[in-house]
Amino acid sequence: MRKKRTTRGLLRGLRLAAAALVAGLAAWLLWLVGDPAAALGDLLRLADSAQVATSLLAVELGDSRQGEGLSGWDRLVLAQSSLLGVGAPPSESAPAGDDPAPAATPDSEELEPNPDDGEEEPNLPPTTTAPEGIIAKTMVAGSSAKYVTSGSLSVYNHTDYTLDLPALLAAAPELSNRGEGPKVLIYHSHATEAYTMDGEDVYEPSGDHRTLNTEQNMVRVGEEMAAVFEAAGIGVIHDTTLYDYPSYNEAYKRSLEGVAAALKEHPSIVLLLDVHRDALAANDGTIYKVVAGTVDNCAQVMMVLGSDASGQVHPNWKVNLALALEIQDALAGKWATLARPVVLRGSRFNQHLSTGTLLVEVGTHGNTLQEAITAARLYARTVVELMTEETGQ
Repeated sequence: MRKKRTTRGLLRGLRLAAAALVAGLAAWLLWLVGDPAAALGDLLRLADSAQVATSLLAVELGDSRQGEGLSGWDRLVLAQSSLLGVGAPPSESAPAGDDPAPAATPDSEELEPNPDDGEEEPNLPPTTTAPEGIIAKTMVAGSSAKYVTSGSLSVYNHTDYTLDLPALLAAAPELSNRGEGPKVLIYHSHATEAYTMDGEDVYEPSGDHRTLNTEQNMVRVGEEMAAVFEAAGIGVIHDTTLYDYPSYNEAYKRSLEGVAAALKEHPSIVLLLDVHRDALAANDGTIYKVVAGTVDNCAQVMMVLGSDASGQVHPNWKVNLALALEIQDALAGKWATLARPVVLRGSRFNQHLSTGTLLVEVGTHGNTLQEAITAARLYARTVVELMTEETGQ
């Protein structure tokens, strides 16, 4: 027993002597290199070395193993040392029954996104998905006695008038593109009408499926139609006034004034399109959207015509109905079910102001904006072809 204690004392004395020697060498090195800061940095990096920490701990614990790493007990001792614990080698797995070592805290650089080119990440537009439960339907003439059909022509007649569709089609007015000045006026009595939000077509509602955002309401649809006319060299005026805001009930009164002013300023106008969207919902709240069927991602269009059936003055309503039938026939020749049956009603819808005035419903509130845009472009393209054919262009 005495011999063993003597050996431990001798080893401890040797370790103290070695420590004093290392300290003396460190001081000599600082003086020799002439750059104390650099030398000190090297010594600190050496102290951080896992290998140095392991060797020092092995001497302190009296362990003669070399190059075998540390046991679980050794690691526990090392972790308690504010000096040696810095360079402790990581453990790959905690021994069964032992408390795992605390996980290392990641550097702040690891938590921040790594920019690829120094530019700020663009603000991505909000997106959404159209809700499930909206039923797609292709509207065609039904069996009701109100439907009047002849070949590709069909009218849902809300009046008591008898209609001869072939005779009306034969009397359709010419849509002339001759002469100077704009030929087409596009406007929206119900401009704030909007569609079911989908994808990036998101908006702040101003009512049920309504918005003041002109990139998402009927103004956007009218803009797409106007672009088709302009591309064909046909002069077009697009009135983007929100006639149904703030008062929906007086929308037609305000649009009447706007259209009358436009006709007075531009007597060359031969076609007036009041572009809306429809709304279809069942009594149980089920929402329907209308789809062309023959074209992908495309709504249907429906032309609504007024008459004098309610006793209001509207002497030229048959001329407007004939024009609608001509367009319906042309649409059917290209896309069989793009056009829904024309609707004839007793109200005037301001169509008494001029011949060539049509109310066009593009899709329903169940459709998406992109479906409406597809339909609107095809409708405008068809009208362009009629105008250029009839003028020989």
